[in-house]
Amino acid sequence: MPPSYETDTSKHYPVIYLLDGELNKEMLRGMLERLHASNGAYEHIIVSIDVADRLNDFAPTVNLDPRGPVGSGGGADTFLDFLEQELMPRITKQYRTRDFSTVAGHSIAGLLVIHSFHSRPDLFQSHLAFSPAVWWGAQETAQAAQNYVLSDSDTGTYLYMDIGSESGEMRSIYDAFAKTILQNRSTDLVLQLNEFDGVAHDFTMAAGLYNALSGLYTYQRARGL
Repeated sequence: MPPSYETDTSKHYPVIYLLDGELNKEMLRGMLERLHASNGAYEHIIVSIDVADRLNDFAPTVNLDPRGPVGSGGGADTFLDFLEQELMPRITKQYRTRDFSTVAGHSIAGLLVIHSFHSRPDLFQSHLAFSPAVWWGAQETAQAAQNYVLSDSDTGTYLYMDIGSESGEMRSIYDAFAKTILQNRSTDLVLQLNEFDGVAHDFTMAAGLYNALSGLYTYQRARGL
């Protein structure tokens, strides 16, 4: 909970749903509190989420590529059903929330963020995807997200993505995906991209978090939050 939650009982807060929360929640909490202390971020309620099988719950499609874990994945829509139908209503009921939610994830959890971005565009008002695994499977999620942006139905949101020192097919697929989103987004889609060429994959959330949250704050202020 934000530091002011217990003392300012009239205040309502936006919510960040953080995937792989046990690993990342203290980093996010500390960055938010530091930015808020310098008027660089709003306070947020952080909902920390961990799952037993990341590949199954976060990957939208089953991987059939023999270079990867064949047969893994495919449970992302069931996971999003849980968020939409159970967890988010519970948080809204039990806590003083505002009508603005963010989903954040890294790697395969970042792929879930991208899947939510195009498949349920009204579920979250902003999306933070750190080194999203858009190479997964046959790149179905990347293609679906690109088709969504190319359509006339894309919904205004804030989308942050970054990439580190990944190379080969992983990097080329991400670069092509980011380029398509950048060149074809609607005026309502606020996109922020970062490249950290000297940063390993495991550290791209730490590298990009300041920029992601600063951009989120700018987006929220522009919309009168």
